[in-house]
Amino acid sequence: MDKKISNTLSENATLVRLTAKHPSGLKVDKGLRKDLADDNDVVDDRLLQVSKHIYGTDVNKYFRRILNQFRNNSYYPLTVAWSDNSTDDEGHTVSGWRLCPNSNLVKLQEAVDKAKTEYFVEVKSFIKHYPDMVKGAERNLGEAFKSYDYPSAEYMETRFKFDFEMSLIPTFGTDIRINVSEELRERIENDAINRANNNIKSVFKTTINALVEQVDHVADKLNEYDPKDKQKGFFNKSSFEKLREAVEVLPSINSDILGNDATISKAHQRLVSVFSTIDSVEALRDDSEDAESKRKKVAEELSGAVGGLKGGFLGKAFGGSKND
Repeated sequence: MDKKISNTLSENATLVRLTAKHPSGLKVDKGLRKDLADDNDVVDDRLLQVSKHIYGTDVNKYFRRILNQFRNNSYYPLTVAWSDNSTDDEGHTVSGWRLCPNSNLVKLQEAVDKAKTEYFVEVKSFIKHYPDMVKGAERNLGEAFKSYDYPSAEYMETRFKFDFEMSLIPTFGTDIRINVSEELRERIENDAINRANNNIKSVFKTTINALVEQVDHVADKLNEYDPKDKQKGFFNKSSFEKLREAVEVLPSINSDILGNDATISKAHQRLVSVFSTIDSVEALRDDSEDAESKRKKVAEELSGAVGGLKGGFLGKAFGGSKND
C-alpha cells in the first residue's frame, strides 16, 4: 500500500472505539480467605480465592446483556479490528480502535444511540435501588459485610461508562508541521505509512479468515447433521443468521476498506446465491431424502463459494508466499 491507497482509505472509513465499564459486583475478601484457610489447614491462604457478591445478586447481567447485544449485533459486524487492546495505568483493558466503512457509519451510530440509552436507563435503576442493595447486603452477608465496600451512590454513578469515539484516519503526503530535519520528517512519515500498511494487512486477513471460518462451521454442521440424532452436528438458525449478516456487510468492507478485491466480490456473489436457495433453516433439518440432499448441496456450495479465499489467496493479495 502506498500513500495514495492510505489516503483513499481515510476518505472511505472512520476509526471508532467503544469504552464501556461498570462495577463488577464481586469483591475479594481476604479475611474470609484467611478464615477458610485456617479452617482447612491450608498453609498459604493465597492459594485460595474467596469473593462475595456485595450487592446480593449479579447486577452485571443487565449491563452485559445490553453491551453483548450491541457488540455482537452491530459493533463487530459493521466494523473490523484496526489496533490491539492495551492496558491503562490502573491495569484496565483499553479497547483498540476498529475501522468502520463510512457506508456503515449511520447504521452504527443509530445502534450506539440505542444501546447507550438502554445502558443508562439501567444505570439509573441501579443507583435508585443502590441504598436498598446495601441494606440487603448488610442483612444477608452477616459478618462478611464491610461498610467500606459501599461508597456513596454519587461515586458509584461515576463508575459507569459508555463512550463511543470516532476519529479520522491520518492522511500522508500532506504538510507535516514538525520542527525536525527533512530526513527525519520523511522517516516519521514512512514509519506511519508502514504501520498503516500492517494494519490494513491485518484487517484483510482478519476479515477473510473470520468469513471462511464461519462458512466452514456451517458447512461442517450441515454435513454432520443426523435428524435421528439431533445432538450430532445440530445447527441452529442463529449460525445461519450470523453468517448471512457477515455476507451482507462484506461489500461495504470490501469497497471501502479492502480495495474492491475481485476474488472477495466473486465469493460474496456466490454466497448470496447460496442463501437465496434456502427457504428456511427448519426445512434443512427435515428427516427426508430431499432435505438430506439439500443439506449436502448447500454445504458443498458454501465451501465452494469461499474456495478462492483459501490456500494462497492472502499471500497473493499482499505479494507474499502462499503460506502467508
